[in-house]
Amino acid sequence: MTPRLVTLHVLRRLFGIEAVNRDLGTRTQHVSEILVAFGASIEGPNVLHGPLTIHNANGSYRHLRIGPNVHLGRDVLLDLTAPLVIGPGAIVSMRCTLLTHTDVGNRPLATELPRRVVPTTIGDGAYLGANVTVLAGCDIGERAVVGAGAVVTRPVRDRARVAGIPARELSPADPAA
Repeated sequence: MTPRLVTLHVLRRLFGIEAVNRDLGTRTQHVSEILVAFGASIEGPNVLHGPLTIHNANGSYRHLRIGPNVHLGRDVLLDLTAPLVIGPGAIVSMRCTLLTHTDVGNRPLATELPRRVVPTTIGDGAYLGANVTVLAGCDIGERAVVGAGAVVTRPVRDRARVAGIPARELSPADPAA
């Protein structure tokens, strides 16, 4: 085990997984090594850039599964409340947000919007442009393309091209497609 990992294991014992999350939030290298050391399943090789924000890891990164040949851009936020799978060959561009839960907490809206925890999957070979937000349970199909800045509010079928807020499927004649 490298000295870096020994230090992170000690920090985790003292301060919990949040200490490791803070490290990933400042790190630009060795991201895969750290994710795996704390429970993620990562098939290599990959390009996983930091900094990386992990939310709701609940003690470990066991809910994160990344296939081979994945590209994860800088400043990505991964919510690990439920399983999050990023399939082989997928590209998650910089500043994307991938969610696995919604929760308004103990607020008046809680009766209308109860807590929802569901797995989210980014399909094999999918492409998410910069600043895409994928809401909980809105799986992205294989080789689907999500345009930059889109907010995905429902599942995206295989090979679809979507863009916008909320994300809508583009027609083949659309110049943005």
